[in-house]
Amino acid sequence: MFKPLLLITLVLLIIGTGLFIIKDQTNYKNSPISDVGGHKLLEKLDTKALNQINIQVEGTTVSLLQLQGGGWQEKSLNYEADTQPIQDLLLNLSQIRLGDLVTNNPDHHERFSLISPPEKLEEWSKERHADSVTLLHGDGTLILSLLLGKERDNGEGQYVRHSGSDKVYLIQERLSVDSAVDDWLIKDLLALESAQVAGLKLQNGEERSFAINRDSAEAEWQPDAENVNTPDADQIKKVLDRLALLSFTKLYKKDVVPEHLEDSVIVEETLLVSLFDGRIYTLNLQNNVAPSGNYILSMRMGILQDVIVNANTEDSNLRQEMDLFNKKVNGRIFEINSWEGNELLLSDQ
Repeated sequence: MFKPLLLITLVLLIIGTGLFIIKDQTNYKNSPISDVGGHKLLEKLDTKALNQINIQVEGTTVSLLQLQGGGWQEKSLNYEADTQPIQDLLLNLSQIRLGDLVTNNPDHHERFSLISPPEKLEEWSKERHADSVTLLHGDGTLILSLLLGKERDNGEGQYVRHSGSDKVYLIQERLSVDSAVDDWLIKDLLALESAQVAGLKLQNGEERSFAINRDSAEAEWQPDAENVNTPDADQIKKVLDRLALLSFTKLYKKDVVPEHLEDSVIVEETLLVSLFDGRIYTLNLQNNVAPSGNYILSMRMGILQDVIVNANTEDSNLRQEMDLFNKKVNGRIFEINSWEGNELLLSDQ
């Protein structure tokens, strides 16, 4: 009598276990998202109380600090951050609605790529570890710490969980977060109008060296007496157009020599740009001998000597502008595209 009862019990146990596994698999593969029932990830976000955003994506770290006077700064590079991608990120976070619970079993985190990021970045694995977005108050208390896992295999959506929680949810759309530090920076360097420029001087020790000046924005460009390499109108326009839209692609940490310039033959050239209001910009460009190599740029601003002699209120404003500009770029090494550097230097490479 006991043997048939034991056999029936065993069969029921096996069937029950199988149904649980099937249900669990169905939950994380085909879990629907309820637009009506899903609650918001952030019910309310007070951006004024927000002090810091920490991002870990693909083994890289970005830390953004909100400044008291307004604006944002990237912490590792101590450089001004672009507010637009930050606003986009916060807007996307505020619009996220969590779908139904997929699983609360921590043993399943790895299959969703939702294991917490490791302390050592070099140990990060795309197959196992999550990306993360953390929002903090000024006193360091937590607003949100969200782990971002893999995308859904069949259909749209991405698996997420709160840091410290075992619960995994599926959100409707993937939250895209830039991984490169430079993507969060303000990349504009110069925006000089053509009519502002009074003189151009290229120093490179080669046949392309030249110096030209003009008395007003309407006047013709005139070469220096000893100049034999006067650029034509199209070449001058090319330089002026680039000065109006000069930006960088990468910012290096101070006192860090870019790898592609180490142990290589360096070509160094200098472009001096003087303006009618007395400002003068020095652009120092370096490159190795490879034709396709990007340029490394360092900059500074000065004031022409005759303006300093005739000091007045306007000159005081120039000095303030010079101090702010040099504080921003002093000791900085920027990388610009090769074609942009070639336009500034009138190079045929």
